[in-house]
Amino acid sequence: MELKIPTAEQAWWGLRAMKSVALADGVLDESERQVMEAVQRVFGTTHDLEGLTPITPEDLAKGLPDQQIRRQLVNGLIVMSLIDREVTPQEAALVERFATALQVGIPEVTNLRHVVKQELLHLRLDLARRFWLREKVVEIWDHEGLRGLITFVGGLLGTYENAEMAARYRAFERYPEGSLGRRYWEYCRTNGFPFPGEKGGAPEAIVFHDCAHILSGYGTDPQGEVQVACFSAGFQRRDPFLFVFFVLLQFHLGIRMTPITQARAGFFDPEKALIAIRRGAAMNVDLNHGWDYHPVMGEPVEELRTRYNILPIEAFHPGLGDSR
Repeated sequence: MELKIPTAEQAWWGLRAMKSVALADGVLDESERQVMEAVQRVFGTTHDLEGLTPITPEDLAKGLPDQQIRRQLVNGLIVMSLIDREVTPQEAALVERFATALQVGIPEVTNLRHVVKQELLHLRLDLARRFWLREKVVEIWDHEGLRGLITFVGGLLGTYENAEMAARYRAFERYPEGSLGRRYWEYCRTNGFPFPGEKGGAPEAIVFHDCAHILSGYGTDPQGEVQVACFSAGFQRRDPFLFVFFVLLQFHLGIRMTPITQARAGFFDPEKALIAIRRGAAMNVDLNHGWDYHPVMGEPVEELRTRYNILPIEAFHPGLGDSR
């Protein structure tokens, strides 16, 4: 994700737009206020939120010409519309007006309509079409054909077993302490996850997601999944906001978007999410596209973090400066 740190003036315009969306249904609740406070802490601004006046989309377009900041703001407006776990028709319509005025076209604006109308099938189909899972299926089909696809689906369903594959992953126990392979072995054993090739194990094609957990340091509980998704949004170069939108639905609104994971509600922490995005955006590699974990399994995690520029969470804590 290209992430541009807004100036104080740009943040002032953006916060006014966020407040406008929050007030579209007549109420600025505590969760919406927390989003605006998180934006200020993470980006280092100190505007008086009480004194901010709402703004029309047309006036915002005049005052905020930077197209990258505009795009980031529309993403923020979508978060604002969902953060209280009930997007209203008024909020969705205003977000769409802002997106139109700012000339930002992203599919999540349309997806808000599906949420408002409870058109969950349309919502799931659109996100599935765009998600990395589809790309992995295409890659497997291109390289392995029908047999590879059957194996992948079997892994998703927990029915596929391959003793040779499982043995390769269990062998990571013998890798050096602190290496990515050893940490992956510990990650699976600690969380009770079967290895790829074992019954119930994840498909080998999505081990990269587990590596993102390990390299980022984020856990596998709902809050950890939210943060690793935001971290992934930061380092992904194609359609990055999809990750943030997905976890907002799955782990904050409680809308089940995948048959694999149970939906949960109320786990989107805006400050932690923003920090995770900034950590991912600072990276120099996209773990979701073109990265091969096999050659680096024997290398220390700390060295890989340095190589990929995965900065510690503390580097982005408010008051420690701009550590992009």
